[in-house]
Formats: sequence, structure tokens, C-alpha cells
Amino acid sequence: MPKKTKKEKLLARYHRKIRLLENKPLVTPPIQTKITTSISVPTVENETKPAMTEPLNQEQKQLNQYFFSDFKKSLLLIVLIIGLEISLYFAKLIK
Repeated sequence: MPKKTKKEKLLARYHRKIRLLENKPLVTPPIQTKITTSISVPTVENETKPAMTEPLNQEQKQLNQYFFSDFKKSLLLIVLIIGLEISLYFAKLIK
């Protein structure tokens, strides 16, 4: 059985797309209703600045804990690898 040519493949792809479009039911987009909302513009008197010393919530504390523990492990591995490289370098010089 001969293989399909590029034109036949292209025609088959278009045929599939047309069949999908014909089988697809028409869906009308829902009508959006206009909703009016009142927006209050903050003035200087109403504006309050958040406190910079807000307590961290539990999730942020846990994320910080994981970050610092991973950071310590990474630093330890980096120091060990660099120490190993330095020791191999000097061992090679001695030979």
C-alpha cells in the first residue's frame, strides 16, 4: 500500500477539521449584563499604611524555614565539593 503524499495528508487534515466543525453544535455566547459598582476613591485622611512589623502567618514561616534549611544544605554541599576539588588539585601537584 503506497504512502500518502503531502497533499493527501493536508486534504485529510482539512477534511477532519470540516467534519469536526459540522458536528459541533452552535453555541451562542451568553449575554453579559452590565453591573454597576461604586468605587470609593481613598483620600489622604482615609489612607492607612500597613504596619511593617506585621506578624508572618504560619505558611510564610514554614516557607522561610524550608528555604533556610535548603540553603544551609546547599552551602554545605558547595563547600564540600570545593574542598574536594582543592584537595584533588594539590594531590595531583604532589605526584
